[in-house]
Amino acid sequence: MLTSREKNEGPRRPREREERGTPNAAAVARSPRTQEQDDTPAVCVPALRGKIASFGPFRLHATERLLEKNGAPVKIGSRALDILVTLLEQAPEVVGKDDLNRRAWGRLIVDEGNIRAQIARLRKQLDDGDSTVSYISNIPGRGYCFTGAVAWSASEATARKAPMAALHLPREPLLMVGRDDAVRELTARIKKQRFVSIVGPGGIGKTTVALALSHRMLQEFQGAVHFLDLGALEDPRLLASMLASQLGVVAVSDQPLPAILTFLREQRMLLVFDSCEHVIGAVAALTENIFRDAPDVHILTTSREALRAEGEQVHHLPPLECPPDYAEPLTAVHALSFPAVELFVRQVAHSVHPFELTDPDAPIVAEICRRLDGIALALELAASRVGAHGVRGVASLLDKHFRLLWRGRRTALPRHQTLSATLDWSYNLLSGTEQLVFRRLAIFVGGFSLAAALRVASEGLDPAELTETLATLVDKSLVTSDGGPAARYRLLETTRAYAWQKLSESDEDQKIARRHCEQLTAALEEFGAQIWARPSPDSIDFFASNLGNLRAALDWCFSDDGSNALGARLSGASASFFFQADLLPECVTWTERAVRVLDQARAGTYLELELLACFSQSLMLTRGNIAPAQAAMVRALDIAQRLEAAPMELYLLHGLYKWQIRSGDFRGLKELTERIATVAKQVADPLANAIANAVSATTHFYTGDHREVRRPVHIALTAAVHLSKLNPASFGHPYRVRSILAHNLWVLGYPEQAAATAEEVVQEAENLNHPFALCYMLISSAMVPLETGDWQRAEELIRRLSTVATKHELVTYARVSVGWQGRLAVSRGDLSRGIKLLQTTVAALHEDGYEVYRPQLSVALAKGLAKTGKRELACNAVREEIAWVKARGRVVDLIDLLCVKGEILSSMSEQDASEGLACLLQALEVAQQRGLLSLELRCSISLARLWADRGEADKALDLLEPIFSRFSEGFQTRDLMAAAKLLAKLRSL
Repeated sequence: MLTSREKNEGPRRPREREERGTPNAAAVARSPRTQEQDDTPAVCVPALRGKIASFGPFRLHATERLLEKNGAPVKIGSRALDILVTLLEQAPEVVGKDDLNRRAWGRLIVDEGNIRAQIARLRKQLDDGDSTVSYISNIPGRGYCFTGAVAWSASEATARKAPMAALHLPREPLLMVGRDDAVRELTARIKKQRFVSIVGPGGIGKTTVALALSHRMLQEFQGAVHFLDLGALEDPRLLASMLASQLGVVAVSDQPLPAILTFLREQRMLLVFDSCEHVIGAVAALTENIFRDAPDVHILTTSREALRAEGEQVHHLPPLECPPDYAEPLTAVHALSFPAVELFVRQVAHSVHPFELTDPDAPIVAEICRRLDGIALALELAASRVGAHGVRGVASLLDKHFRLLWRGRRTALPRHQTLSATLDWSYNLLSGTEQLVFRRLAIFVGGFSLAAALRVASEGLDPAELTETLATLVDKSLVTSDGGPAARYRLLETTRAYAWQKLSESDEDQKIARRHCEQLTAALEEFGAQIWARPSPDSIDFFASNLGNLRAALDWCFSDDGSNALGARLSGASASFFFQADLLPECVTWTERAVRVLDQARAGTYLELELLACFSQSLMLTRGNIAPAQAAMVRALDIAQRLEAAPMELYLLHGLYKWQIRSGDFRGLKELTERIATVAKQVADPLANAIANAVSATTHFYTGDHREVRRPVHIALTAAVHLSKLNPASFGHPYRVRSILAHNLWVLGYPEQAAATAEEVVQEAENLNHPFALCYMLISSAMVPLETGDWQRAEELIRRLSTVATKHELVTYARVSVGWQGRLAVSRGDLSRGIKLLQTTVAALHEDGYEVYRPQLSVALAKGLAKTGKRELACNAVREEIAWVKARGRVVDLIDLLCVKGEILSSMSEQDASEGLACLLQALEVAQQRGLLSLELRCSISLARLWADRGEADKALDLLEPIFSRFSEGFQTRDLMAAAKLLAKLRSL
């Protein structure tokens, strides 16, 4: 919108709008309708132009926005600098907080705490080592004032001669965001190097930066700054005449260049040529002559490509910084510290619609900024649509081509009124070959290599021609390059959307899409990746850098216009990478689609084997022990055996073993363990041997042979797995068996060693950086503090488990975390909450087929029910659970169940108490037979309490005392403390 002042003076010069500063607080942008004047922060206060403020060892150059200390520049943020300038300008008067807010934040209304934070930063930066000096004082209830002695003087350029008005210089940009550093750097380069070109894609903000720099250098050149907008120049032959006219040089011939050079040789000035790309040859020739023949003339150009003229120095203007794709939630405060977000928010505020950036909207706005690549014009146009569609609506429209048609300011140049017009301007300057390659490159999502471009976009072109054309598109800012040793290229998101439209209009889109898929398939198949094998570093890098391309290619393959056969090959070549990158839901999706479309010729092949192996493991980890996962494993195992693929057979047997453990049914574990040991010998690999021993230790633990656990654990943990050709990330690193060792140490009566080992498990899991391995180890490790009574540590581990499982969509592990929360709640006496969580979890895990921890959850649930007086319900639940564990070979779990059953029955009728005593004695007998000292102690405590209540204290003491005396550690853990207290009581009777 035009202000009344702008209407009187005529329309402002169209330019790419940007604003200055980065907030560090959540802000509310108010509608301009509520304000009578433009109160946004100015780039330079006109009254201070050319002035220098001196105080102590500091000097502030107002025009250059530069603070020096003892002659050295001081790095200071834009907000803090605005506040300092205001305080110095008004010194020693008090400046109210509203005035400081208006100067530093403009229309953004910020919390007072943000002003305090900026003042604190200022005080720190103005610390000159004298603790008695404080330049800024707070006047309670009024504001702040500058209390030091300040002297104002004119800069040297101003002292020599007051600057004349630059007659042909458009007005200075009132606002910029995130470009102060660029302006400072360019100012220094222009002074030193004389000839600099600002290069970047359309709409990035080149003109805004050039104008800001031009105004800041008026004093340097005593007003001799000439700005030529070449956007409307259609005939490059008229360029010299245009310059001559602006300089006031009269040329008597149709070749004005000699007269211009004669004039400029005696001048010191800055020439700014804006929007050079469409007359680039003429500008290059002209500026090269001026640079060579007029040594006191400095030249600044803006263009979408470099001039490649003699003496030219190129400054590539980057996009505005956007928030990265954070794993943690992004707040409004944090989001607004990024220039792209601030620009977007300010542009919304410039519409007629009030806007407040909230925490829920902050990630959405950040995504909009990322999708628009931090391009200022794109952000301005998107912001203009927030009033109509809202933030979420604008974000959804980015997936469509509507954004190319969004209209901006009426006063903007035609090529800046829509993104499509901006890109049309560049596209129409391309040659036919350049247009062909440009639109074909639209098929790439994210980055691509030169080799990929040659395979996909070279039809009808010589490789050398395509290579040169790609370099030209980079020069013209239509393609970006990372400049690395193995260069990667990409089209900015909006540019790609435009190029995709052109590709669709050319009727080449399906052909290019197929070539894109074929190129990716061939590249991935060359790596020969399999889920059981350790991937090469090059293959991992290729997958990571081409993930966007891979997703797009798979989408096309399984679309109506795609190729199912190609999709199956591409899925098979990439499935293990999805799995190993922990992209398990995607792995399930693509492998499931591929298996469905496999033709008969591919049945029973290595392709089907790989697809089924990746599908079954991903499905089991994300959705639990559901039937399709088991069926896929069984089918894949049959194929592996027929193909005599021993490593894959080992992998699938190990998968079936995990399935059996997760199901909670320990029958058949010994048979599977023997099969794994046999196949591991065939593979003859260090990791294969470690896996076989880890499985052996696990089987011993779950089937009750706890004394046999330590030896295979030691072998598994000391294996030279770094020499293995197998992939620990797929099999599950043998370090996982340490969690079995931790629990085994506890049941054998070493609670302190168990706790220390559990902590090692957690640390190793965090270092592995594999979410499902981490979840498994957190589940196991949390059991130790739950048993020993370290509630705080248990809570920390459970919270971490919940966070990781939820983030990575590991539904089953997330449900276990809920169950562990319930178990902890019951232990702490929060019975109602604990019972509810446990009931929910038991039902959910039953649905998942994941019942390995069902007995532990059932014990906690029964205790909770009994404590709330629901003894009959608790007792019935325990009876059902005892039958369940007996039917599944879970001997050890029987001990805790019998113990809790005995405790419940003992508190009921006399008949029930007799049955309860029998249960406790049976539990104690099983624990003693297995040598499980901690469980012996737990049973003996319950028995001793029962006998003590019956008046048989000596009998209770004779039982408990010798068991307690066998412990050598852990006397601060829950059961041992309870035993010690009970023994003291018994001895006193």
